[in-house]
Amino acid sequence: MRLAKNDDGQTSVFVIGVTMVILLFALTITAIMSVNLQHRKLLSLADSAAQSAATAFTIVDPDEFSVTITNASASEQVSQYLQALDTEQHFPNLAVQSVRVVGETTVQVQLTATAHPPIVNWVIPDGVTVVAEGTARTQLNDVAQ
Repeated sequence: MRLAKNDDGQTSVFVIGVTMVILLFALTITAIMSVNLQHRKLLSLADSAAQSAATAFTIVDPDEFSVTITNASASEQVSQYLQALDTEQHFPNLAVQSVRVVGETTVQVQLTATAHPPIVNWVIPDGVTVVAEGTARTQLNDVAQ
């Protein structure tokens, strides 16, 4: 006794399944690239904020071209810089994690923000926390005229 097999429609189910897997893969790659782009933007902002803070130095000895940067002056300069740029529009939940002065002339700034990947917000409604650290150093050189 032979049973008749009817395979009509099996290819359609396979094609729909493969299409769904490919679409999910594409959405995942898009979300990863979006978070990566947000991290790069935040890294650029951290670098420029550190550079701005490195300009908040005081000259200790004009004859020896020695300078110093305090934690208070660096933190104040970073705050003023971020307020002047109105960064809240581009970086949701932007926060300054730390501003440190290392060795009296090097400033390290650590920023955090939230990245919201497109389309997959229903999977990650709170977004992804992105952290970036920028470093800048101030050095005076004697330029003979």
